[in-house]
Amino acid sequence: MDFGALNFSFLLKTDMRFGAGEIRKLPEHVEKFGWKNLALIVDHGPASNPVWKEVRAELERRFTITVSLEPTVTEPTYDYLDEVKPRFMAHPIDGFIVVGGGSILDLGKALSLLVTNPGPAIQYRGFDLPKNPGPGVIAIPTTAGTGSEITPNAVFTDSKERRKLGINTALYIPKLCILDPLLTASCPRGAKISSGMDALVHGHESFVSQKANPLTKILAQEAIRLVFNALEKSVLSPQDMDAHGRVQLGSYLAAAALFNSSAGPTGAMSYPLGVHYNVPHGMAGAVFLPWVTQHNVDRGYTGYAELYPLLDGAQPVKNAAENSRLYAKALWNLCERLQIPKTLAPFGFKRESIPSFLAQAPLLKGAFDMNPVPFTTDDLRLTLEAMSPS
Repeated sequence: MDFGALNFSFLLKTDMRFGAGEIRKLPEHVEKFGWKNLALIVDHGPASNPVWKEVRAELERRFTITVSLEPTVTEPTYDYLDEVKPRFMAHPIDGFIVVGGGSILDLGKALSLLVTNPGPAIQYRGFDLPKNPGPGVIAIPTTAGTGSEITPNAVFTDSKERRKLGINTALYIPKLCILDPLLTASCPRGAKISSGMDALVHGHESFVSQKANPLTKILAQEAIRLVFNALEKSVLSPQDMDAHGRVQLGSYLAAAALFNSSAGPTGAMSYPLGVHYNVPHGMAGAVFLPWVTQHNVDRGYTGYAELYPLLDGAQPVKNAAENSRLYAKALWNLCERLQIPKTLAPFGFKRESIPSFLAQAPLLKGAFDMNPVPFTTDDLRLTLEAMSPS
């Protein structure tokens, strides 16, 4: 990398607080912002978490909760945004506190803008379309993977077109995020695996992206080291706060890296799989990740050689190509231990489904172009054929 010819930018706008028990300081943060009237959006899982229940009781004692929502959906649509929006329009709101997984954080971010930008939610699908800032947002993730707590992206499903595209704007980037392993430790096994692999996807894609820069590569490497080595431990040992903290911090670093670089083929392919086969977003990316990594290695990409020595128990050799192959093998093994399907069969995907998937390739091309080696529509077809039952 020629630093004399290098130009890049890097942005983070969110105040981040990390640590077991940090959630208990939430009322202090709300007071510092001067908020009196709060909107709470809390996922159904953390709603029963004893630590959150303790904090919520303190919020109710010190502030006015003008509106509270426990979402009834796991993957919000634009129609759902329009359905619940009136509840937030009817009350004064100084700030939104959003507690949950990535989709719930996305929901809260979008609703914070819809109360100050008129019209149906679908009209803001795209980039930088809302004009009016809304109340501030505090994001508290209860899964470790999406990075929604710091990004200018909020993804929703268009029910009519049956595809995902977000309301994307810096106007709703949270003012504060609280990363507390006490909240992620109680996450169900499937959600831990799905969200953790989502973080690994973000780390991989930002590391190899054509838009990577020195800072994003450093963050992505550390993210991959933390998540790769701790995710399985966090799944097997729900009380291992060290493992949960490592995965959560890795998720944050991966999101910061991706926010400042770009997505790639793995993330792009996850969206149609999620929309048409109801596969959770993280799992939809997880199933493609080792295939895309192997594609890159088989076509001569040796950058994974920088990642292999970061893995616990790795025994690097002096050959970069071999270390990249060893890294791809380690990734396959991790996915196998986490019981991530190697094919698309468990999701109901068959060979006759390939043409309809390929029809969406033009929408994915921008992400494909960020891959370190060519990844074309034909490569997509070959990948889908290899992953599909005969």
